[in-house]
Amino acid sequence: MTNLRQIKSDVFVLIVVALGIISCSRQPVYNEFSQLDPDGWSADSSSVFQINMEDTSGVYDLTLHIRHTSAYPYQNLWLFVEQLSPDSQLVRDTISCVMADHAGKWLGTGSGSVYLFSVPLKKQYNFGKQGVYQYTVVHGMRDEILSGIQAVGLKLENQHGEK
Repeated sequence: MTNLRQIKSDVFVLIVVALGIISCSRQPVYNEFSQLDPDGWSADSSSVFQINMEDTSGVYDLTLHIRHTSAYPYQNLWLFVEQLSPDSQLVRDTISCVMADHAGKWLGTGSGSVYLFSVPLKKQYNFGKQGVYQYTVVHGMRDEILSGIQAVGLKLENQHGEK
């Protein structure tokens, strides 16, 4: 009988610990995708994301996501990303995404014909002002119409797991 009580006690402790770990996982503050034209991503088409930042005391990670198919014809992807802050300060960045290795194996997650490639934009970032931050993403490839890219996403996570 004592062994049964000990087993029940051990199982209870394991369940409580597991629930604690699950509940402490980071929930995104913002997580949106912009679907692209199924016929291809036009060079003059942009994906725009608006994050209303209220908590400027937090420390954040900002990640860009690219959802693509195995029909994407290149190993890499060049992106132009603009951040417009609430005080109208504009910051531009050029991002080089190596999405496949030299053998053609996709580096993102997924299976079959759809993959998700993640690019860290900012780590341990503090937003200086409250208000709306606008992010604009366009591709910087030579193709006027870029095939194989389905969607662009932006995810903002608080490093301390707070929402």
